Amino acid sequence: MIKSMKDFIGYIKEIYDSKELLINLTSKELKLKYRNSVLGFLWSFLNPILMLFVYTFAFKVIMQQKTPHFTVFLLCGLLPWNFFASGVMGSTTSIIGNANLIKKVYFPREIIPLSIIFSNFVNFVITLLILFVAIVAEGLHVGIPLIMLPVVLLLILGFTIGLSLILSSLNVLYRDISHLVEVIFNLWLYLTPIVYPLTLLNNHILFKRLIMLNPMTLMVESVRSILYTNTFPYYLYILVLFIIDFVLIFFGFRLFRKIEVVFAEEI
Repeated sequence: MIKSMKDFIGYIKEIYDSKELLINLTSKELKLKYRNSVLGFLWSFLNPILMLFVYTFAFKVIMQQKTPHFTVFLLCGLLPWNFFASGVMGSTTSIIGNANLIKKVYFPREIIPLSIIFSNFVNFVITLLILFVAIVAEGLHVGIPLIMLPVVLLLILGFTIGLSLILSSLNVLYRDISHLVEVIFNLWLYLTPIVYPLTLLNNHILFKRLIMLNPMTLMVESVRSILYTNTFPYYLYILVLFIIDFVLIFFGFRLFRKIEVVFAEEI
């Protein structure tokens, strides 16, 4: 275990030593995302706004969703989910998509999926402006619990990194992984209380308990505590998420390095 921890710290240090490459690739991903687009970076705002209109019409108008301040409620779940889904799905195919770069020169290969995740995280943080505008427009109050928002955002980032390292490396060996991820995320979206409140499941205790086993449920509920109800996130949520993040990142790095030796052959 001690050797494993030393290796893990070594992986982190190697990536830190290559931070300039990581920054450059992250910047490149940000520029490529909206290259040759008329609206360019504005799509970062338009995408969640358009999704907000669709979900609001479907759940507030048609299905008569009674949740108060539904716009803020929805954005607290939708924005973190969009980052998580785009980060994981984008990084899953990143190693295969950068085969030429991998075969040319050595660098910590983790930088490739990390650059995609970080570029999406930058977009995510910027789109939070939409949420704060909605909070002001709805007349909600944000107070001292706001100091916990960076912690929750980092926990979401950590969960995304850990899962992405696992999936991006496995996808090199098993190309079905990328297709499976798309299917799972379509299901995962509705197993996370994004468009509905957890209280809706109060009469379905077993299903509610299953939903609570979903780490993204804890993430979304923590964001809502801070920005929707102006309360501190439940401390057990934070503790559980920290443990999950650490285990995923630790295992993710080790698995990535184990499979990395066959990257050049498999891609």
